[in-house]
Amino acid sequence: MNARRSPLPARDVPRAPCRGFSLLEVLVSMCVVSMGLLALVAMTQAASRYVKMNELRSTATLLAGDIADRLRANAAGARLGARGYDRTSPAWPAPLAAPHAACTRLQPCAPADLAQADLAAWTARVRATLPSGSGWVEYHPATARAGESADVWVGWRDPDTRPAGGTTERPASECPPGWRDGASAVRCIYLQVGF
Repeated sequence: MNARRSPLPARDVPRAPCRGFSLLEVLVSMCVVSMGLLALVAMTQAASRYVKMNELRSTATLLAGDIADRLRANAAGARLGARGYDRTSPAWPAPLAAPHAACTRLQPCAPADLAQADLAAWTARVRATLPSGSGWVEYHPATARAGESADVWVGWRDPDTRPAGGTTERPASECPPGWRDGASAVRCIYLQVGF
């Protein structure tokens, strides 16, 4: 005969421990996770902004190095001042240099012509690769205190600055005098070239 156990009275049934989360615990955990996700989105946005800023700064540095090499290669043209490489427009953005015929092996140029051809090509490249890109080149003859040199600034408008009336991360104090008064979103790279 099968012996069946009789069911225990309700008060004697052992209760399983409660498992799971209460609604309050779920809400708190969702709040913590959402705050973490918002912080991650903000960090990603800031990282992409700084990557773009570094890209523009690297491009400007390469462009400054480009004109520095051209100045050193044509030192006679650099010494001509305004008829050579000097380009000191206080307007922002600086206008492009006038187009000039390129110098070739068959059509060699005098130092002044080479300087004008270099400036035309260089300012067009600066404008094409940087937002509102502008170039400033200024020759300084040798003095008793220093040898001859040239100042080179490459400037651009930072696309990530706030609209007019807002503040920027840094003032445009690293730019030449005419440009730093023009717009708060102007950023510059400075290079001094020695001969």
